[in-house]
Amino acid sequence: MKYTGRIVSLLTGLLLIITWDFIYYFVLHYPVDLKVDMVFTILILFISYYMGKSYDISHTTLAALRTSEERVKLLNEEMQHVLQSIDEVVFHTNAKGEFQFLNQSWEEFTGYTVKESLHKNALHFISLHERHEILRLVRQSIGLHREKTRMDIPYQKRDGQFRWGEVNIKLNYNGNGELLGTVGTISDITERVHNEEELMEMNETLAIESQKLSVAGQLAAGIAHEVRNPLTSINGFLQLLRDEADEKTKEYLGIVFSEIKRIELVLSELLILAKPQSVTYKRINIIETLDHVSKLLNTNAILYNIEIQTEFHERELYIRGDENQLKQVFINLIKNAIEAMPHGGTITIHADFNSHNKVQLMFKDEGVGMKKETLDKLGEPFFTTKTKGTGLGLTICLRILRDHGADIRVQSEQGEGTTFHIMFDGVQSSERKKREVLQR
Repeated sequence: MKYTGRIVSLLTGLLLIITWDFIYYFVLHYPVDLKVDMVFTILILFISYYMGKSYDISHTTLAALRTSEERVKLLNEEMQHVLQSIDEVVFHTNAKGEFQFLNQSWEEFTGYTVKESLHKNALHFISLHERHEILRLVRQSIGLHREKTRMDIPYQKRDGQFRWGEVNIKLNYNGNGELLGTVGTISDITERVHNEEELMEMNETLAIESQKLSVAGQLAAGIAHEVRNPLTSINGFLQLLRDEADEKTKEYLGIVFSEIKRIELVLSELLILAKPQSVTYKRINIIETLDHVSKLLNTNAILYNIEIQTEFHERELYIRGDENQLKQVFINLIKNAIEAMPHGGTITIHADFNSHNKVQLMFKDEGVGMKKETLDKLGEPFFTTKTKGTGLGLTICLRILRDHGADIRVQSEQGEGTTFHIMFDGVQSSERKKREVLQR
């Protein structure tokens, strides 16, 4: 009860007064003095009340203090549970940089136990090579009285494994601006650093490839300019010589003319690669384009005992592009497939529309296939496995597909054939839109 102390104290005072009066008047037979009795009684009751009140207040205060202690203990346990449960390392250091607190994640991050790491300097766990740079950054932050600083540091785990950590530090100062200590977190960013390194390597590779294409374009323009004009003159004079030559010389000149045509072919492909072509992007039905190309090359395929099969699940698959350029790509891919199948076989052309609004094309042959080394160099300017190839046909195809925003993937196993997968952004037909609305 709230007033327990006061009640007990007053009852005790009354008992004391009654006992005193009994002894004073009935045992010792002193005369009754009401004034003295009244003052004595009031004084005893007053003292008893305030003693009881003091007891009640102190009892309430102690109860509240015990409740607060329990709450603080509970909050501390919850805080410890949270700190020990999070994946990041949480640390606290004094002004000297010695660890005063580390959560359990420290052991997973470094391989060192929390017990053996406490009261050791944080720099102890960093390599000597990095230690000076980190110390310089920390001192610079302290000198500028920064409250926060961040740094990426490499460190070595106990088992010798190298990792990367992102350290976020909060610096605490006293009223005089002197460092009291730090609190902070450490996050494992090893995977992110490795991904960034891979991305940089990829960008460097792309830059090299772009530079190669740029050089190829410059070479093409230079070769076309320097070679085509004198080649025309040579071709004209050789025509005059052939008219007056004997049969043996005509035979030799025939070989020369054949090689001149080959030079002109190389020059034409170089010019295509070097000069930007005028293109007109419009909505086209890729099925019609593939039908046209397959029929065009079917006669040539039959001569090599090759069958061109088409697998079109729909008759309308629309994309935006330049039909003439895409025909050039498809013709090149099919011709390459025919040349890769000296003993005959089947070329399969597949087209479909997927759920991601993409038009998927597949050109599959049963030819000799390619080694991994050849596959890695596919599309590089002037790289070819053909005895009479220029090494520019597939380069031009890849440039056209890139200009159309298409994704291309090549699968090939030596002796098992090659498959080209091409994916365009699709443009839905009105019939497809109606069907999808009805299905919903």
